[in-house]
Amino acid sequence: MKLNKKIGIMYFLIIIVLLISSDVLALGISPAQTIVDFKVSLNETAEFKVINSEHKSMKVLVYMDGTQDEEIDLTINTPELIFTSDDEEKTASYSYSLPQKFKEPGLHEISIIAREVPIDSETAGTLIGASVAVEHVFKINVPYPGKYATTELKVSETNNNAVNFIVVINNLGSEQITNAKGLIDIFDSKGVKLTSLETSIVSVDSGLRKEVMVAWSGVIEPGEYRANLNLVYDNMISEYVKNFQIGEAKVNILHIYSNNFKLGQIAKFNILIENKWSEKIKDVYTDLLISDEGKEIGRFKSATEDIDPSSNKELTAYWDSEGVEVGEYDAKFMLHYNDKVIEKDMKTKIDKNSISFSGFSGAVVSDSPINTNNIIAFVVIIVVVSAIWIVYFKFKKKK
Repeated sequence: MKLNKKIGIMYFLIIIVLLISSDVLALGISPAQTIVDFKVSLNETAEFKVINSEHKSMKVLVYMDGTQDEEIDLTINTPELIFTSDDEEKTASYSYSLPQKFKEPGLHEISIIAREVPIDSETAGTLIGASVAVEHVFKINVPYPGKYATTELKVSETNNNAVNFIVVINNLGSEQITNAKGLIDIFDSKGVKLTSLETSIVSVDSGLRKEVMVAWSGVIEPGEYRANLNLVYDNMISEYVKNFQIGEAKVNILHIYSNNFKLGQIAKFNILIENKWSEKIKDVYTDLLISDEGKEIGRFKSATEDIDPSSNKELTAYWDSEGVEVGEYDAKFMLHYNDKVIEKDMKTKIDKNSISFSGFSGAVVSDSPINTNNIIAFVVIIVVVSAIWIVYFKFKKKK
């Protein structure tokens, strides 16, 4: 009898876990960010969509995270959204006013949080940090006078025991850069310098972006490395540091899929993450950037989760593909965990009814190979079996 009770309790717990896990994935946001080029005294209104993917009845509070740029006057127009189970999405808006001049050029940003709270709560209060939340970032791009360049480094493994380094040069200044080259120093995990690499010399017109590649070949052992990049341009220097891994990582992106992708609509992406560590990793989230010749056309970020030791977890993210055209684009996938970042540089092909990625070691498809009907059937079976056990217990007790 005790064994039967334990089995019945086990089935009941499985059902509860399934129900709880569905709630965690209930909230999404699109787009993840809005970027505006600076104009003197610009006054505009921007919008984003909060997505109720699991059709829950809930309240969502919309607010700034408290670290906003004081030079930007931003007001949340919809501080509260009420969802019924029939609501798939709702639109939140905010108004902003820019000054005549910013103190510093560059990127200025404000984070806006959409957080689920109990339906009968008045304010966020002590609920902050204890409920599901997603983030929208508002960014202002303030140009630099004269010559000014930023740089970044892409790393791509090849099949012939070599690593390609792609130096990205962004000319954000008002003048042309005539001579630019990348100098890269490679270090192992202990800080020992292994080699130095140098790219060819290129010129970059104002407001444009250019990429130049150099290869690191030879015997490269699996492990963690650091690349220090100095972009030398017209007697000026821009620095960039990138940590990267060669070979198998302890935290892997196993699988990415989007069911029923339709260009021009909001797509839901599921990302399966593997934790090979013997301890829990906290604050795990993914960030995927899609760009066309350096111009960002899409960015979506997943919710933040913890992953138990030696286990997998599926994260979800949303992307509003409205206004995007069919074609091939650059993509960068970023996995954030334990204050670390794993980056994968890829190419993506977007069609009307599909999206696919190349240059990624995991499986990336536009449609899930998992049949959701099978999942529903599995839940139904558990419910039926649990009901049978309950009837059985009552019958035994009467007998």
